[in-house]
Amino acid sequence: MTPGAARRTEGDGKSRPPGGPQPLIRVGDDFEIEYPGASALATECYANFWRAADLLMELHNQQTRDQYNLSPGARQVLAVVEGAGTPLEPSVIAQRLLTTTGSMTSLLDTLEKRGLICRLPHPDDRRKLLVELTPDAQKIIDELLPSLHARERAVMSDAFTTSEQRQLLGFIAKLQQAAIGAAATPPIDGVRRHRPDRGTATEGSRP
Repeated sequence: MTPGAARRTEGDGKSRPPGGPQPLIRVGDDFEIEYPGASALATECYANFWRAADLLMELHNQQTRDQYNLSPGARQVLAVVEGAGTPLEPSVIAQRLLTTTGSMTSLLDTLEKRGLICRLPHPDDRRKLLVELTPDAQKIIDELLPSLHARERAVMSDAFTTSEQRQLLGFIAKLQQAAIGAAATPPIDGVRRHRPDRGTATEGSRP
């Protein structure tokens, strides 16, 4: 499955009409023959949702790197602490970002060296620390977040009307619930791939 591959146009009756933007990722005409039980349309939807998410996140990540030399993880740490409105324990930040405490310690070390966070003694437990933003970090967040959110509006408005955005949000919510449900069910095993016969080179076709 690669960008620019031939689109399946027969069998499902749901091929995209000509004109307008085309998805970046397409599957081959024999996709459903090679993968019994699969749907070419479903796979194209799945892959293109994933690709769109990558493209959207990279817009934020690139801006963060270019303007502030911050990794995506570092940006998220600053945003989580700032959003909480109070200093947080490292373990709480790690939990909210779905990362390990070891990775969080490394991120916090880097941010502390840059003067963007400080570690404070916990008032109720001397074994713990709290993470607080410095004024320099607050300045970055106050500049960066409004810019990112304005870009989100620009990108979504360029792609969809307000009504379409509301519809899209409903579709995404349904997809999220389906993914949550799928996580609680066993994988679909036992389906065999039918490798297509690519043919063999003849004597006359060899270079």
